[in-house]
Amino acid sequence: MDKYQIIQRKQQQGFTLLELMLVFLLMAMISVGVMMTLPNASNSQDGLQWQAQRFSTLVQFAEDEALISGSQLGLVFSENSYQFVFYDYETKNWQQIENKQIQNKVELPETLSLEYSLSGIAWDELDTEDQDTFISDDDLVHIDGEDRTVDLKPQVYLMSSGEVTPFAVTLSLNESSANVQAITITVSTTGNVTISEEE
Repeated sequence: MDKYQIIQRKQQQGFTLLELMLVFLLMAMISVGVMMTLPNASNSQDGLQWQAQRFSTLVQFAEDEALISGSQLGLVFSENSYQFVFYDYETKNWQQIENKQIQNKVELPETLSLEYSLSGIAWDELDTEDQDTFISDDDLVHIDGEDRTVDLKPQVYLMSSGEVTPFAVTLSLNESSANVQAITITVSTTGNVTISEEE
């Protein structure tokens, strides 16, 4: 076998896994950029669909980020808002994510409501309301003369292995004039995202 045949065989090899993952990451970054430039019509039916698409895009981008960077990410839900966090191994705490493509905290407009639910028997048995007893004094901050709890412990985990806590998020309109009243985004254990509309 001569040198020409060896070179030709090397050139016929496909992409490596790392190269494919980088391509997926770039595609996700571009899609997030496009979503962020779209107009936010929060007072109409388009606002509900826009927010649902925005959420699903951010989740998919966070999944890619966790897989490529090897970081453990999480999703924290609070009243009418959500935010992505990462686990810092040095401090052993969940901290706000510092990534321009993944927004720190997303506040939904007052016309929309957010509800989430964890899927699967193991996750349904967890009661997140009872986790306040495990919050240490380090997580308490002084605001306006009273101590308030800053708890960034996520309800949903996006692992570097590609696994995700299965969950569903329902965004619904507070008004009844639109055709589509609610949109549910469901995420499976493997990270697959599906969107369904409810009239």
